[in-house]
Amino acid sequence: MVGRFVCLAAILFPLAIAGCNGSPAPQAVARPIASGIIERLTVWSSPVQRPGETGSNTGNSPPKGSRVEVYDEFILITPPEGPTILSPHGWYTDLSFTRDTQQ
Repeated sequence: MVGRFVCLAAILFPLAIAGCNGSPAPQAVARPIASGIIERLTVWSSPVQRPGETGSNTGNSPPKGSRVEVYDEFILITPPEGPTILSPHGWYTDLSFTRDTQQ
């Protein structure tokens, strides 16, 4: 039994310390597809209902002057006074914004 433990430890220990080499894996920096000042947007408390679905849903609009950044799977909404809100696609409607000129 002890022999199995030593053999198992000899196999697993190098694997365990290989993951702890102190250098983190490089992270890709996500860049927005588009960004700008929001003109119109409704963010819903639940995913937007499709035709034929029933139930209730409440929506709110961010304050005037809020910014939006559009990513592949979500948008980030930043009101002038913060904090930033993340909304997945399918949880907002009527997005209209003035795009930043440097894009």
